[in-house]
This record gives sequence, C-alpha cells and structure tokens, in this order.
Amino acid sequence: MTRLVAAALAAGTLATAIDGGAQPSRPAAGPSPASIDSIFARYDHTNTPGCAVGVYRDDRIVFGSGYGMADLNQGVPIGTSTVFYIASTSKQFAAASIALLAEDGTISLTDPVRKWIPELPAYTQPITIDHLVHHTSGIRDYLGLWALSGRSIADEIPQEMALEMIARQHALDFQPGMRYSYSNSGYLLLSEIVKRASGKSLRDLAAERIFAPLGMSSTQFHDLNTRIVARRAEGYQPSGAGGFEIVRTSFALIGDGGLLTTIEDLRKWDSNFYANRLGKGDAAFTTRLTTAPSTPLGSGRPQTYAFGLMPTTYRGLPVVDHGGAFIGFRADLLRFPTEHFSVAVLCNDYTATPEQLARRVADKYLADRLSPVVAATEGAAAGVAVAADRLDRWAGRYEVLPGIVATIAREGTGMVISLMGARLPLAPTSDSTFRAAEATDSVVFSNTAAGPTVRVTQFDMPAPALRLAAPPTLTAATAAAFAGRYASAELDSWAVIQQDGTALKVRMRYGPWMPLMPMAPDVFGVPAGAKVAFTRDKRGTVTGFALSQARTNNVGFTRQP
Repeated sequence: MTRLVAAALAAGTLATAIDGGAQPSRPAAGPSPASIDSIFARYDHTNTPGCAVGVYRDDRIVFGSGYGMADLNQGVPIGTSTVFYIASTSKQFAAASIALLAEDGTISLTDPVRKWIPELPAYTQPITIDHLVHHTSGIRDYLGLWALSGRSIADEIPQEMALEMIARQHALDFQPGMRYSYSNSGYLLLSEIVKRASGKSLRDLAAERIFAPLGMSSTQFHDLNTRIVARRAEGYQPSGAGGFEIVRTSFALIGDGGLLTTIEDLRKWDSNFYANRLGKGDAAFTTRLTTAPSTPLGSGRPQTYAFGLMPTTYRGLPVVDHGGAFIGFRADLLRFPTEHFSVAVLCNDYTATPEQLARRVADKYLADRLSPVVAATEGAAAGVAVAADRLDRWAGRYEVLPGIVATIAREGTGMVISLMGARLPLAPTSDSTFRAAEATDSVVFSNTAAGPTVRVTQFDMPAPALRLAAPPTLTAATAAAFAGRYASAELDSWAVIQQDGTALKVRMRYGPWMPLMPMAPDVFGVPAGAKVAFTRDKRGTVTGFALSQARTNNVGFTRQP
C-alpha cells in the first residue's frame, strides 16, 4: 500500500484517547507526553491494533510508549518490549551483514553475483553484489513475480522456490547500473550470498555479529514460522464488518524482510551509528551503511539508496530512513544523525502510516531546528493559488505505475486524486506541484509537446506519466481477438482470457478471475495493479502479451494453439 493510499484510509478515523495499558517511558524534558500521545490517539484503544513508539536521543530512550493491542484475542497491550515484524526495515540488517563480510575480505562488493549463485542466468552485463545492495541490478522483484503468477502473498514460498523463480528470469527490467528500482529479489539474493560465502545463514550470522554484540536480545531474523517468539504481536487489517481481522503469512524468507524486533532493541542499533562496536569498530563501517554511492546511474540520475537505508533530508535536516510494510505490519526508523535523535514507530495495523507518525513526533522534539513548512491544506491560506484553467489543464487519467491509473480532477481551489480505491484532496504548493495533507510526497505536473505529464514522487517512476487518451471501446469482434490460452516459462504459469460480450476477463494459473480494463489499443489494466500489453504479428493476429507491475516489467506470455 502506498503512503497516499494509507493516508486515505487513515483520514476520517475517529480518535479518542483512552488507557491502552502500555508501560510508557516518559521524557525528563521536551514536548509534553500528552502532545505525543495525541499523535497516536487513533490507535489508543483496547479493541484495536496499534503502534509502539520510541524516541532516542544520546543513547537513551527519552520517550517510549505503546498504543492499542498487540493481541486482540488475548487482550495483550502494546509496549516497548512488544516484538514486531518490521518488513523492509529489515534490509539495513541484511546490508550490514554484507558489509561485515566485505570488511572481512570474505566477499567483495564488486564480485559478480554468479560467483556465489552460479545458477542465475548469464546476463549480457554482470550483476554485482553492489548492484543488489543499491537496487540497481534490474532483476525483477520476486514478490511481484509471485503475484503475477496469480499466487497469494499469504502462501508459503520456500527459499529454494524463490531462487528458482528468480533464476527463470532470462530478461532484466533494465541493464545493471542504469537506474534504481527497489527489488526484494536483490536482498533475498544477498541473504543467499551470506549463507554461501560465510557458511552460516543470515539468521545465524546476524545473531552472532550484530545482535549479540549490541545486546539486542529480542531481535532475530525469523526464518522458521513454527518457532515460538515471546511477546510477539499479531498483524491486523480492517475487516469488512468495520473491525479488524488477523492477517498472517507462511513466508519465512529473510533478507528483504523477516526481522522481528522491539522498540527497546532498536535503540541499541541506533546508538551504534554514533559509536560503532561492530566489525573493526571504526566509523567507516557506519559511514558505508548510511552513504549512497557517489557514482551516478547510467541514466544520469544520482544514486539515493545506501546500505538498506535511504539518506535524504526532512525540513532542512539530514535524515537516514527506511520504512517497511507487509502482511499486517508497518514500520519506520527515522534518524537525524546531526541531532543524535531518532524516532522508531512499529505498528501492527496495516492502515497505519508510521513514516508520517515518526515525522510528526520529530516535529515536536526538533521544532527549533527544523525549517518551516507549509502544510498542503494551508496552501491557499499561504497565498499559493492556481487559476482554475491551469488546474483544468492538469486534469485527466495517468498511468502512474504499470496498470495503476490515477484519475486527477479539479476540486475547488485544488485537485483530487483517485488512486487504488482511495480519494485524496491535493492542495497546491506551486502552480504545478501539489501534496496530500497526510503525505510528504508530491504530485508534480509538467507540460510537454506530447501533452501534460505527472510524476508522483513516492513512486519509482522511470519517467513522468503522459496523460492517457480516452480508453478505447471494445466491440464483441475486437474483444474476441484477445480470447485464448497463454503460457509463460518465466513464471511457470499460464493465463486464460475469456470474452463475455464486449468485456474480457483473465485468470492466472493460481488466481481468480479478474476483469481486463481497456487503457489504450491492445493495452489493459488489471484491478490488482498490473498491465497487460498484447503483441501482434504482421497480419495483426494477437500472438501474446507482456505482463507488468510496479517492480516487474514485461514478463512474456505466448499464445497457445
């Protein structure tokens, strides 16, 4: 789920603060506890999941508390010792393990990945470990491949099956080093490299060389779902009845995710960035983790991803950040290195927005250090006004990710974006830049010779999206041309497309029937967030299609007799 969508889900939620039974650690100085509690009021109930928050400064937890319940069945409240799954926030620990092996000389970051995993295809340009670390390999995301095959992310994927799926991809999304595209495949491969190079699983290596030295006794890479973990939170998502339901997965893959930890343990990890005790014990180790490569990408754009961490800025101050979201859990660890100040937010409510919550907490503590910012909803009051005809110029349909079409329309003095079932107002910050009230990311328009384009900054868009023309109207005759059976060796899957009058629907080998929605001639969207682009031969006969989604592009399907 995107930040914009999560913000939409969070909007309008009635938040009444009540005692959730947490054991808070209160600050001796700084903002009032009540002002921090108010940020999490939405979650502070005995009948909802929620979040834990930790505020770290100078090697101390200056504020720590829990809001909501870790386990609704058992009535267990969230606290600072509650164990959360932190999804992609785990990547920094996998990257740190790779950095330790590089420091030892066990591996080199310039090693071709096939040196350690020879069953991968020999692409025209070698992929290195460094490419995997910085998400510049071009390897398709295995979670995307799994979803495109029709399987559910709740299903079990053994490590061997995931590696086989990656190895079947004989094409890359782009040449290594050309651009950035966030890929869970890269970090799954890094975990395998750790195992093959060191002779120890990532779970064991990280436990030995990171968690034990730092005293992180409640932290582990969780690679076995049957293992009992004390104080572990359940993950939740909204139910159709207006409450919540447990959501679980049989995934036990680690590297791209898979870490279990607590607010208390993350303080120890955070402290190590100021006085490193890992590896050789010098600052070079933590500098490597937090610094993006200076060499630009082949596209000319700068690299922005370090070692499982994203160095950027927030309101004028340098920050190092990484969020995570998967199966009922969301997390964020936000560090202000020049201030020796960090905020961790761990949630077991999948509609939570920990990235935004962490920044709201930081706003309270660092008010005198942060540069002023104009909230999106205050744009008009601050004198940012855009003429109605200019707003109308930007209105239209845009494919912001493969198969994901955003509809943008004028609404009063601003715009509104409808995306993936969410509808969010956008207020102007300039005549071509807009922002949702609950998102830090911008929606940026530009006018080109081909027509208006849009870039949503939170998405990994290789280029701004051109406004779409009106979708074509199918007839029974034109729809019939697409019906048939198709197969993909790369996915080890097949697809069936059926015609129902002027409508089409598709079913993947492992998935349900879904409608195909016309986007352009021979191009259709799928509600799950994918795009089907058909190919034809010289006679105009449909011969196959390419299936794409956000992090997995142009997986080929061939029409079967």
